[in-house]
Amino acid sequence: MCGKSLCSGLKHCVLFVLGIVVVGVAGCHRAKADHNGKHFLVLQTNLQPPYQELDNGALTGTTVRLLDCAFQKIDIEYGITLAPRQRNRDMVRKGQADGFFLSRLSSDMASYAEPTSPLALEKWVWVSRHRVTDGQLRVPHPDQKVTVGAVLGSNEAEWTLDQGYRDVVHVPSLRSLIALLQKGRVDFALIDQQSFARARDELKLDADDFTERFASYMPLVMYFARTYTKTHPETLRNLNRALDICEPAVVKLENHERDQIMNDEVEKIRQIMRAPALINALRDRGEFQDPLHVNVVNRDKVSDLDREWREASANGTASRLAADILQNDVSTYLQRAYRNRDVRFAEAFIFDQNGLIVGMSSPTSNYDQSGEAKFAIFSNNAASPVQIADIYYDPSTSKFLSQITMPVTDPKNGEVLGALTVGLDVTAALSTRD
Repeated sequence: MCGKSLCSGLKHCVLFVLGIVVVGVAGCHRAKADHNGKHFLVLQTNLQPPYQELDNGALTGTTVRLLDCAFQKIDIEYGITLAPRQRNRDMVRKGQADGFFLSRLSSDMASYAEPTSPLALEKWVWVSRHRVTDGQLRVPHPDQKVTVGAVLGSNEAEWTLDQGYRDVVHVPSLRSLIALLQKGRVDFALIDQQSFARARDELKLDADDFTERFASYMPLVMYFARTYTKTHPETLRNLNRALDICEPAVVKLENHERDQIMNDEVEKIRQIMRAPALINALRDRGEFQDPLHVNVVNRDKVSDLDREWREASANGTASRLAADILQNDVSTYLQRAYRNRDVRFAEAFIFDQNGLIVGMSSPTSNYDQSGEAKFAIFSNNAASPVQIADIYYDPSTSKFLSQITMPVTDPKNGEVLGALTVGLDVTAALSTRD
């Protein structure tokens, strides 16, 4: 009983086959194609609330809903089997499944699997009992005598071993880990902040009984078997595009983190904006701008240029327009500012009041910014408007960034010359304390 006749066309009905939960029509055998002759993806996962969880026998969760959206857009059918995380990895390595999720990025898997764009971003924290004082250890380090705990087989457990922690206690569940922490059997537990908050609330524990310290941001991806991507190279590329359309993975900035960025980083960015070299380059551009950069732009022409720009960017190259902009005076200044190590940014670009890129430190993914949230900075009536976006993972730099956008004004007359967006390296910016 493979479930095909029972679940055809349904992705998330659950069957029990030999004690293994089978979701959709996969699980009993390696299905190469469905009854319509289309390729059918066989995917593996494990329960990991809130990303993958069972609700009245149906598999749901944030990543499952995201995959539903993305696979629907690229017209690929799939089934999901639940199994322990290590077994899922082994099945992909042995060619018994097409892919598995969720996983951190790992060089160990590079020989047999390829990652997607992030399906989720986690914020990992070191959790300890509320007894930490300034004279005590605030976060554990691998060379210190300290006992740390993690859930057996989890991404966190793998990471602690990769980082060189020697005294690591592995437990079967998050509840067990919290119990050991309460009993003092481990000094610190490494846990996803969102998962910890959920488990703590379910256990009816007081948040004030624990101390959380930032450990790391972590992108979680799906890994496709290379045996699959070699025969279906377009799937990974198309899925990544669909994931970005459906729901880009972000981590919400907490209020105290926004305050820290405002206090520590925004003034440095304002110094970049006030530099005479940048102001003069923007003034000159305003005097000698090309026909596209006028109050009324040719939107059909912009759309064509934006499409060429996006297609080139997706292939790791620059369109002709992007290459020209990279060499202008505005870009030259931003590239020089990037080399200033006092400023923690991985990218910077300026767009005009039509939303079009006029300068950049490195190629952006698109030319036209008018449809994005940052474009609203021009309608902000505050005296010194600042827009700080939530954290996202940038695979081109392997960094976690928060885009900070502010208008650039001419100090002589207050004219708005454009808007500067800086991709702030959040890990570097927020790790300066503690």
